[in-house]
Amino acid sequence: MKKVLLAVGIIVAVIIVFTVTVYSQARKPYNDAYQYAQKIAGKEAHIQSVDQFYLYSGSTTYYVVVGKNNKKQEMVVWIPKKHPHQFKTMKWKDGISKTEAMNTVKRSKNPDKILSVRLGMDDQTAIWEVAYEKGNNLNYYEVPFEKHE
Repeated sequence: MKKVLLAVGIIVAVIIVFTVTVYSQARKPYNDAYQYAQKIAGKEAHIQSVDQFYLYSGSTTYYVVVGKNNKKQEMVVWIPKKHPHQFKTMKWKDGISKTEAMNTVKRSKNPDKILSVRLGMDDQTAIWEVAYEKGNNLNYYEVPFEKHE
């Protein structure tokens, strides 16, 4: 009986180690992008603490950092992957919230389910990209981030 328990314990340990290794390798590109964006946002836009991070892949890949600058203002920094020094910043308060973006999609597209909402940049316009299901279709809708009053 002890041999069976030992064998089962070894198999479970191997499965756990394998699962943790695969998971950490799968997360590595995202974690590397986060660390790189945090470094650029800190150095170039004076972001001292990061509250949110988005990885947006549209026609151009952007790293989007939301955090507080050295004046304690909540800021958003869009960093293009290919040209990181051509970043764009905006005050968080000058944009609409994630909830407002989701409500816009709910009103205009009547989705069955919202899958994800992420900040991005499309053709020099800051956006919320909302992925949603309607029927059996995956759809994307872009909601401008900047408030238009």
